[in-house]
Amino acid sequence: MKQNKELVAEYIRLFYNEKDFDRARELLTEGFVNHHHGVGAGRDRTVETFRAAVSVMPEFSLTVRRVVAEGDQVWTHSVARAAPGAHPSVVVDIWRVEDGRLAEHWDVGQPVPEGSALDAMIEDAG
Repeated sequence: MKQNKELVAEYIRLFYNEKDFDRARELLTEGFVNHHHGVGAGRDRTVETFRAAVSVMPEFSLTVRRVVAEGDQVWTHSVARAAPGAHPSVVVDIWRVEDGRLAEHWDVGQPVPEGSALDAMIEDAG
């Protein structure tokens, strides 16, 4: 399970934060399925969809705050920001690992309400 956590951490670093799409693509299975609305199946489709999104928000970042792994699944609880100082959202991503690569992804997120109990967590995330 430690290897699965490390795989997800590496993918998040490369894909969301460094925008090194070529290296991140290598961490996905060929038949990777992204259940995020509007993305669909295939590692190339996932990469190209996010590459297009980054063109309008190039400073997007994802800061993982918690990670849980069980069997072939890894769950992350993260803070997403479109740009430094932008209002944050909290995101839960679920990853399925197959043969040392990411095979499937689900996510859910919501903006952090002003004055919520999550403010302390978000401040820690920077």
